[in-house]
Amino acid sequence: MQSFIDFIKQHIFISEEIEAAIKSVAVEKEYLKNDLLVEEGKTCKYLYFLTEGTVRAYLYLKGKDITNWVYPENSMFTSWHSYILRKPSSEYIEVTNDAKVIAISYDDWQELYQKYPKLERFGRLIMEEQIGLIDDFYKGYYFLTAKEKYELLIKAYPKIIQIANLGHIASMLGISQETLSRIRGK
Repeated sequence: MQSFIDFIKQHIFISEEIEAAIKSVAVEKEYLKNDLLVEEGKTCKYLYFLTEGTVRAYLYLKGKDITNWVYPENSMFTSWHSYILRKPSSEYIEVTNDAKVIAISYDDWQELYQKYPKLERFGRLIMEEQIGLIDDFYKGYYFLTAKEKYELLIKAYPKIIQIANLGHIASMLGISQETLSRIRGK
């Protein structure tokens, strides 16, 4: 739990009262590889913080499993569209390495925001961080060669090679695993 509190403190100052309030609603959970945290068609009710392990977000498109993001340790994650808009998810979030997460429900976050407006700043900063990361990665993405896509991913997310398998990385880039292997071999 402390790693989550420390993560929040990297963004904003919180009092002991706020820290205790967060701890009172946060739930620590452990998941095994291949466990699903979010499923397509179900509304995502939690915002997660990954303390250990790796998770990936993916969807099925025309019968293909397409990875759209991989989250490393010390990341906030959720099915953003589903969680924020309270709509059924179009994606899955799967544990790819045994993981420990901290989960706080949407309703509990909203109550914390009401009681402690300072936490709204944290929420805004996390959203800005996520949007910036996604924007940086996908800007021009569709116009890049496979090699340029890989280089952009490594620039935006240097540790991905250490935490994600090549199939998931290739899927994120929209290229075959063979193409990715050739790029990495050069």
